[in-house]
Amino acid sequence: MLHQRSSGLLLHITSLPSAYGIGDLGPEAYRFADFLHDAGQTYWQILPLSPVDPGAGFSPYSSPSAFAGNPLLISPDKLVDEGLLTHDDCQSAVQPVTSRGDFIRIWNEKIPLLNRAAANFLQTADTVDRSDYRRFCAENAYWLDDYVLFKAIQEETGEPDWTQWPAPIRQRELTALAEQVEPLSSRIDTLRVLQYLFFKQWYELKAYCQSKLIHFIGDIPIYVQHSSADVWSCQNLFKLDEAGKALFVAGAPPDLFSADGQRWGNPVYDWAAHEADNFTWWTRRLGHQMAMYGLTRLDHFLGFAYYWEIPADEPTAKVGEWIKAPLDTFMHVLYRMFLQLPIIAEDLGERTVDVQPFLRHYMLPGMRLTQFGFGKDMGTSEHAIQNLIENMVAYTGTHDNNTIRGWYRHEADATDKRNLTLYTGAEVTQANVAEHLIRQTLQSVARLVVVPVQDILNLNETHRMNIPGEGGGNWTWRLEPDLLTNTIAEKLMQLNKMTGRM
Repeated sequence: MLHQRSSGLLLHITSLPSAYGIGDLGPEAYRFADFLHDAGQTYWQILPLSPVDPGAGFSPYSSPSAFAGNPLLISPDKLVDEGLLTHDDCQSAVQPVTSRGDFIRIWNEKIPLLNRAAANFLQTADTVDRSDYRRFCAENAYWLDDYVLFKAIQEETGEPDWTQWPAPIRQRELTALAEQVEPLSSRIDTLRVLQYLFFKQWYELKAYCQSKLIHFIGDIPIYVQHSSADVWSCQNLFKLDEAGKALFVAGAPPDLFSADGQRWGNPVYDWAAHEADNFTWWTRRLGHQMAMYGLTRLDHFLGFAYYWEIPADEPTAKVGEWIKAPLDTFMHVLYRMFLQLPIIAEDLGERTVDVQPFLRHYMLPGMRLTQFGFGKDMGTSEHAIQNLIENMVAYTGTHDNNTIRGWYRHEADATDKRNLTLYTGAEVTQANVAEHLIRQTLQSVARLVVVPVQDILNLNETHRMNIPGEGGGNWTWRLEPDLLTNTIAEKLMQLNKMTGRM
């Protein structure tokens, strides 16, 4: 439950400025934390930090692991400070500073650099105290051992789909797995070190942010990728056939926006198996994530209550059915396991009404997008500013939405624009719409307001992070250096003071 008025900004780590083509956990992350502090913000919201898959368009919501960190976010500059790289080493990964990252180039240039740092780390194991590394490996063995073996086999075989691996490995026969460890030991050790370096840098950044009274809002996708260490190592927890292939996949039914619905393709959970195991996989996953963040956004919260199950051989989401999930039992287990649940429920979509009783009962804050609150139904819309409630997170938009300026220019109709002008009592234009909507949202009763950085800067539609359903170009947006000025910080600080969000 949200207990005080506050605000935050949404900016994924990859979008930070950097000399290496992609934002990382280095100096610019600390500068942004300073900006948040100077702007009177309490929260820094990010997208999932899990590894990305080139085969899935580098989406942070489609990962080979629900537990591992994305090595591309490791800061080479901090590795130089630790003596694991030299400045000359890093020159191989330097890229031009632009508003869009080239993930293929980043992958091809930065991963070899990180591998070199890991090799240097391992070579000094006998001369430098590595007890912290050994402790990390022991404490995270429950996910780390499977992940590094999974990735090493993927790379060795050149086959990302584990259902195509030899049957003994696919079925995780102990003898077969043991036979893989020795020949792959060098790569396994490297992958372990990269995870250690990622989490070391993450917790250093988190500690710095906490010293500035800044807390992270993380993000957990409800589903995991089939080609992941999670599905391979826990096949009994998903609805799979004997060969490991998905029997059913997740998605959303047809609606006004999509005649075919949405076929996401993730394997669905066998909730009966999770319940029989007392939801151990989920409690470990949530415990792992909650240690990383101050608040955690659970993506597609509806799926914990009801989910759209599509037969895997169906090409669209037209054929499927709603299946009930054991949300009540799941929540009771979570409340027994954790002293508190710092969770934000992503409850947007067609069946929002179905999860509202659960959110009220468990006092979990949901989400509303004020960008959606100015249509013909403004008087009753749950997204309208006057209809927000206290225990709620109000967004002007999310990573899946257009920027405010882009929305006003391309998506808002005459009714939206007229209502926005009437509501603000001012002449709203393309040039000032972001300022008006941010101000109005901050004045709402919602205890937490989160605004994408693109909206703070009044950027247009070319700066949006993701266009759902469209491939290519998503997730690549980057904040160019020096756009976040002291003047902007002072203005945000004043807005927060006036609206009681300090």
